[in-house]
Amino acid sequence: MATSPEVSQDLCLERARSLAGRMLEGGAACSLVAWRIGSQYDLVAHGLTAQGDIVVAVRPDEDCMLSALPAGAGTVVRMDLVRHSHDVMLSVIAASAHLLGELVLLPDAAVARLLAEDQLPERIAELARISGTRIGLVVTDRILVHDHSGVTPVPWEDLQEARSEVPEAWCDDFEAHDVVASQGCDALRGVCQAVITGSLPGQASLRPSAPGLCGHVLDKVFCIDVDRSGVTLMHVGEHETATVFARFEDRPTTLSALMQQVARLVDDSGPVHPHRCI
Repeated sequence: MATSPEVSQDLCLERARSLAGRMLEGGAACSLVAWRIGSQYDLVAHGLTAQGDIVVAVRPDEDCMLSALPAGAGTVVRMDLVRHSHDVMLSVIAASAHLLGELVLLPDAAVARLLAEDQLPERIAELARISGTRIGLVVTDRILVHDHSGVTPVPWEDLQEARSEVPEAWCDDFEAHDVVASQGCDALRGVCQAVITGSLPGQASLRPSAPGLCGHVLDKVFCIDVDRSGVTLMHVGEHETATVFARFEDRPTTLSALMQQVARLVDDSGPVHPHRCI
């Protein structure tokens, strides 16, 4: 992996916290494994309460041990989160996160209180009003984030601190993706090359391309992820695939500010050389 000296370890940790927070807030597919009671549940609705606690909603079948777990009783679970890119042409895992924690299913009175106080995320609240849904909280002390740069452990306290600093979503994921993609293949390819050569601050990891690539992805650049610190791109070459993180000069807080930061990356990467994207 090539890393620009301007990209500090602190920034890498910030990106990991950003990914973890967005995945926990519902921006990822979630599954739970409660191995001590021999139970696994996929496609779990999840999110964070208004107080920042991990909350899940499950509708277990009668033969699932979670259906028989008493309210208030805890069981150890592994939670797995997988976040995909928002590009319709290529499904890429942008990141994953994994944690060990204790799941405690809530009694009806506690769920009713959370609903009355508007503490639950919208999707969880919808499911909580359907008979047979069980709502639970998951308590953990850290989360492991796995992205193109490696595996980063993030303490739970760090996530809570980061959330208190930026409590609300700053930009819709699909809107952010469209802002980056609108720059076009040639411009984004230039950003990738600038990071690889060190002209732009960031990180780049190179690996051999998968055999038998489809023509519609060959030599294209895809937006894998966007947050306040920068943008992650993937350039799929015939022989080599580059995953690149390009750092923003300033942290955008609005969609228009994001447009400016992405445009600045393109400008700072040098002249755009037209190149036919297959």
